[in-house]
Amino acid sequence: MAKELSITIDIGTTNSKVSLFEIASGKLVFRESFQTTKKVDEYGELFDLSEIWDRLLEILIKIVSANSGNIDSIIISSVGEAGVLVDTDGQVVTPLIAWYDKRAASYVSELTQEQKQTIYQITGLPAHSNYSIPKIKWLIDRLELISQKYTWLNVPDLISYFLTNQMKTEFSMASRTMCFDLQKREWSTEILEMFDLQKLIRFPPVIESGGIIGYTTTSTISELNKENISVRIAGHDHMVGALGINLHDKDLLNSTGTTEGLLLIDDHPFLENKSFQESLSNGIFTNPNYYTLFSSMPTGGNAFEWYQKFFSIDQKEFEQDCRKLYQRYLLNQISLKDPVILIPHLNGSGAPFKSGKSRGLMYGISLETRREDVLLGIILGLCLEMKYVATCFPLEQVRRVVAIGPVVKNPLWVQLKADALNKDISVVKIEEAVSFGALKATYKDFDYELDYQVVSANPNQVQAFDQLLDKYSYLYESKRFLVDDNFHQSYFDSRDIQNRYSDTKEFFFS
Repeated sequence: MAKELSITIDIGTTNSKVSLFEIASGKLVFRESFQTTKKVDEYGELFDLSEIWDRLLEILIKIVSANSGNIDSIIISSVGEAGVLVDTDGQVVTPLIAWYDKRAASYVSELTQEQKQTIYQITGLPAHSNYSIPKIKWLIDRLELISQKYTWLNVPDLISYFLTNQMKTEFSMASRTMCFDLQKREWSTEILEMFDLQKLIRFPPVIESGGIIGYTTTSTISELNKENISVRIAGHDHMVGALGINLHDKDLLNSTGTTEGLLLIDDHPFLENKSFQESLSNGIFTNPNYYTLFSSMPTGGNAFEWYQKFFSIDQKEFEQDCRKLYQRYLLNQISLKDPVILIPHLNGSGAPFKSGKSRGLMYGISLETRREDVLLGIILGLCLEMKYVATCFPLEQVRRVVAIGPVVKNPLWVQLKADALNKDISVVKIEEAVSFGALKATYKDFDYELDYQVVSANPNQVQAFDQLLDKYSYLYESKRFLVDDNFHQSYFDSRDIQNRYSDTKEFFFS
C-alpha cells in the first residue's frame, strides 16, 4: 500500500513551519509553526541551532508517531547561505551564523576587483559577506580550526544529516555558498584557494531538488528510525516558492517575506559585466535545466515590524492603518506630490549598490507628519526600491510580474507595486508556495490549480510615481556618497543618474 502523506519543513528567517500534506490532493492535514530562534554574541547574530532543532524534532516525532507507516517523505526548504562546519567525527563544531550577519565583511573588503570579478565569473555571485565562504573563513580563523578537513553543511543539509546521517546538498543551496562553479556544476577549488581554505574545507555531493538524501532508518533518533521515510532537500526557499507557483522563464517573480526578492529564470546564466556591476546574483534553479537571476532586498516585511515597534502598536492596529490608507488611496484622497519617502535600507541594500553598510533614509518629514504618513512612506519606499532593483534586470524579456508571500494579504502594498511599475501584478493567492514547490520537486505528477488575481496600475497615479522615481533616484545615489568609499562627488557632475533612469522611464511609462 502506497504511503499517502508527506512532511514539508520550511526554515525561514523569522518563522519556521512543519506541515503534513496528503500527496494526492495537496490537502493540509496538520501544521505547526514556531519562531526561528536567534541569539546574539559579541560579533553579531546567530540562529539558535539547538533551540531550532529541539523544536523541529519535537514536532516531527509528534507527526510521525500519529501517522505511523503512512509518511512517505520529509522535504526541507530553508533560507540560504547559513550553515555550520562538521568535523570528521560528524560533530558540529561551529555556531550557525545568520545569513545576514556582517561579521565576515572584512574578508570581502580585502578582495581585489579582479578577485571579485573572478568570483562572479565562476559562481555568478557578487562577493558579499552574506554568502557562505566568508563565513567559513571567519569561523576557521576565529576558532582556529586547522587540525583536519571540515565539511560545510547548509541549513537543510544539516537537518537532513541529523535525520539520516547522510551528507548531501542541492543545486540551489550550493549556488548560495559563493564556492560553486555554475557552468561546470562542481565545487570550485579556485575559490577555496583564493580564501586559503583548500586544505581545510570540503563540501558534500550535490543532487537535484527533491532527490533522496537518505532514509530515517539510518538515523540515531529512536522515535524515527523505525519508519522508512525518505528525506529530501527541496532547496532555497525563494526558488522553491517559484517552483510552487509554476514560474516560467520570462516571468519576474516578486517574492515577499521578511525580505523581498526578485527572481527571473532562464536557460543561461547572466554573467556579463552589467550584471556584475549591478550585483545581481545568479544560481541554479530547483529545475536544474534553468538558471536564476536573483536580487534580494534585505528590507521587506521587516520594515513593518520596525513600524509597529517604533509606534508601539500591534499587528491588528497595523492592518487597520493599512486598510484606512488603502481606502483613501482608491478614492484619490492621497497626494503623491510630496509624500514622506523611506529609502528602506534598514538592513543594508541590494542591487544595484549591494552594501551591508547602507542605512535607511527618510525624507519629507515635517511638523505636520503623522503616523499614517510614515506608513505610506515606508510602503512607497519598498515599492520604489523594488522598481529601482527591477531596472537591473533584462526587463525587455519579462512577460509578466508575479507576486507571492505576505504582500497578497496587503492590498495597499500590491496596488502601490502595480502603480510603481506601471505593470499588472499577478498576485498568487497561495499560502503554500514553498510547501507545494517542495512537493512538486519530489512528486513530478503533483498538480493543483492556482488562483491568480490581477491588480492593474492606476493610470491616475502612474505619472506621480514617475516623478517620485526621479526624487528617489537622486536620494539613493546621493546617499551612496556617505557609504561607498569609492564613490566620489564628481559622479554628480556627469549625467549618469539621469541616463541610468531614462531607460527605466522608457520601459515603465511608455
